Amino acid sequence: MKVRRGIRIATVLALAAPALVAIAPGTASAYPQVCKAGTKWATVSGTKVSNAPTHMEGISLAPGVGFNRQVALRVDRTYSAGVDIYTEASAKAGVVIAKASVTVGAKLMAGGSRTTSKTVTDTWTIAAPNRQRRYILWSGTRVYGGQYSYHVCKPGGRSYTTENGKWRSFRTQWQGSSLCGAAYKRGTMEYNAAVLGGC
Repeated sequence: MKVRRGIRIATVLALAAPALVAIAPGTASAYPQVCKAGTKWATVSGTKVSNAPTHMEGISLAPGVGFNRQVALRVDRTYSAGVDIYTEASAKAGVVIAKASVTVGAKLMAGGSRTTSKTVTDTWTIAAPNRQRRYILWSGTRVYGGQYSYHVCKPGGRSYTTENGKWRSFRTQWQGSSLCGAAYKRGTMEYNAAVLGGC
């Protein structure tokens, strides 16, 4: 009888052992890998877009006087692409602005880029007005900005750091003119140039 009891106990222990082994992987899964070590990525939010004149020049035409000549538009302001204040050309700025480009569906200028700080020269033609008219000739860009979260995966890939801040960028410039006194929609390039130009 004693021998039989010993056999039964050994059998129970043998059956219990595999169950203990099966639990072990579950303990490790409490800290799963969430990212690839060293990976950097960003998310952006709160994106805003504005029309920003960068170069302007005003002209006034008398009745019956047309205009057809080259004009050098003076620099009114410049805009830069980057994140926060002191890291415009950093690797972080590149990751953030790349994500922003995908989010807004437009190719934005890379970190460290600036709008031109030189005069913009082009030939302008305006038909002779029937009364005194004032115009603002301008060159401008669309400026984009918002908030970002920048993430870096830690060694082991089980967690990552997060930095938050603001980003900004812009797109290629284009030119046009605004007629002083015209009813432009608020916020458009024509409206902003007229206001900033002193109409």
